[in-house]
Amino acid sequence: MLIGGIGALVLTGPFASRRYSHKIYMKFKGVLLWVIGIKVHGEKFNEIGPGLIIANHRSYLDVLFIPTEEFFTIVGKIEVRSWPLIGWAGRALGTIWVKRESKDSRSKTKETISNAVKEGSTVVLFPEGTSWEGPLLLPIRPGMFYEAADKGFKLYQWSLHFDDGVAGFPPKIPFGKHLWELCKLKNVNAYTEVRQMPISSTDGTALCDDAISWWNESLTRLNEKHPMKNVGFWPDPREFNSAIYERSAATKG
Repeated sequence: MLIGGIGALVLTGPFASRRYSHKIYMKFKGVLLWVIGIKVHGEKFNEIGPGLIIANHRSYLDVLFIPTEEFFTIVGKIEVRSWPLIGWAGRALGTIWVKRESKDSRSKTKETISNAVKEGSTVVLFPEGTSWEGPLLLPIRPGMFYEAADKGFKLYQWSLHFDDGVAGFPPKIPFGKHLWELCKLKNVNAYTEVRQMPISSTDGTALCDDAISWWNESLTRLNEKHPMKNVGFWPDPREFNSAIYERSAATKG
């Protein structure tokens, strides 16, 4: 399924528009989720326009759950570009790549994103900058919140929660090993929650604080309704706990 769907993207990419590649991707992702055994629950955005779609970050799988059928552009870390299958699909879809540890790369990416939104695009971001099991939020990288406040961009916010810790993807776990363990499960449920009204502000700090508050409330609610199995399945060298996440995120804002 991966090879077939991504093969279609890669083969048509050089000859088709990005919008056509996006349509292939949208059709393929539903079939892929069915084959892997991930069921998606939750609403979609009623309407989106030029701006930023922002979410918490759980895994490389998160792009399969973006709650809209509308055309969008994804921002991803440069390491993923070299991955088999996932990286190939990202290149075919015109992903904006960023080297997160490079200040120069982050600055150039910010400029690319801003230009894309000004030209009418909707860009998908994961402001945590890295993925993990959950259930709450890692400290946020606030740069694009200040950019959004400065440029007057709308932010379309959503949250994602898995009911199985195996789906989370912390650092230093091999992609193939993670995908294999995920496919071995009988089923996994992914729950999305959408903030239907886009948020905006001329104050970057207030905008970031607002988003963090909503995420932690939403993720707490989802985890209470759908508790996670296999907590701590993947070793994570980062020694965080929920209280630290909340305090750190608020400080970053």
